Amino acid sequence: MTTSATSGTGGPTENSLRRALRRARDGVSLDVSEAAVLLQARGEHLTDLSASAARVRDAGLEAAGRPGVITYSKSVFIPLTRLCRDTCHYCTFVTVPGKLRRAGHGMFMSPDEVLDIARKGAALGCKEALITLGDKPEDRWPEAREWLDAHGYDDTIAYVRAISIRILEETGLLPHLNPGVLTWTDFQRLKPVAPSMGMMLETT
Repeated sequence: MTTSATSGTGGPTENSLRRALRRARDGVSLDVSEAAVLLQARGEHLTDLSASAARVRDAGLEAAGRPGVITYSKSVFIPLTRLCRDTCHYCTFVTVPGKLRRAGHGMFMSPDEVLDIARKGAALGCKEALITLGDKPEDRWPEAREWLDAHGYDDTIAYVRAISIRILEETGLLPHLNPGVLTWTDFQRLKPVAPSMGMMLETT
């Protein structure tokens, strides 16, 4: 007979949570179902889980010869476009074409604007260019489609790729891309020019 890892209310049973916490405490590799159960940890259970995670982190740093050292990479922020096809009402980054026009901005930052920011970041010791933008704005906004067409790009991903190449070649900064939801083909187009990428999954 098998028992479910969740209670009737959709949450984990106390036994499954305690078992997963014990395995985390022992430093055992967790499977996907155990990790999912631990996402529900609250109160004392969360404190227990955090302590286990800290021990794993500290042991890894010790094994790497860097006890207590946490590194970071300085990056410069490049908001390539603030247009997006999605309507996530909590988002304070995204805007609409009319507001961009009234503020005297284009639908996308120009290559000169991007490279100016990237060069200043490199001069200040940054190592990465954090390229942020909305998700495929041309799917929603004709103005975005018109800008891309006028500048010779099939889509936003093509512009992101082209500008990443210029950042790499002309400033030495490493592009970190946040271009929204990507297809496998999109990943393959961007992989050669971006050491790292981020993806927002709230509406996916």
